[in-house]
Amino acid sequence: MRKATKLKPSKIGVKTNPRGKRPGLRDKSIHLELSRAIVDHRIPPGTALQEDALSTAFGVSRTVIRKVLQKLSHERLVDLAPNKGATVARPSAEEAKEVFDARRLIEKILVERVVATADDGSIDELGKLVAAEKSAFDTGDKTLRLNLSGNFHRQLARLAGNSVLDDFLNELISRTSLIIALYESPGAVPCSHSEHMEIVGALKRRDAKKAAQFMDHHLQHIEAQIELSEDYARVDFKNMFSKSG
Repeated sequence: MRKATKLKPSKIGVKTNPRGKRPGLRDKSIHLELSRAIVDHRIPPGTALQEDALSTAFGVSRTVIRKVLQKLSHERLVDLAPNKGATVARPSAEEAKEVFDARRLIEKILVERVVATADDGSIDELGKLVAAEKSAFDTGDKTLRLNLSGNFHRQLARLAGNSVLDDFLNELISRTSLIIALYESPGAVPCSHSEHMEIVGALKRRDAKKAAQFMDHHLQHIEAQIELSEDYARVDFKNMFSKSG
């Protein structure tokens, strides 16, 4: 009797790329790297995202890059314009105000849900995240501090146990990062680890009202640290640098 031929798993309907990753995993990896670079302010708002340059950098086709850029566009991190290509989004001042309004509404609800549903161990992990954030601030590691600050809010959303609100807040946090990159006042510290610790303290005490108040104050403080004006770039240099007398 003829023996059945065994098929190797790697040959069954799965194509690999030169880096050995499945196409879906490759796309996710590129999306993650690009979104992090935007959120961490390594790629400033308004920067052109050229498909040729990105395909060369990642060693993939322009088709793959185009798909990633489309996803980033859906997440409001990238603007796509016909015949102009992709650029890192530049939120308007009005959009920035709407983002902060949405975050205040959502995150006040989220912390109240965390008080009701999260266990003590999960809240303790939040405290460790804030401690790491403080360490990054003390050592002057701005990129790490920004990551940890965003992760604090993302972890709160996960603990609340609502996946829809979790996804929505993740988008708002990324858009907030772009807003800070555009409008942050010189020397500002937009997301304070000490305020995060106040929120954690209220969560530990199971004080939902105080946790919501601390979150509202915290988000108002972030907004106060940025100059939400479309006029910030229109400077009268002639008047500024002209010699008096």
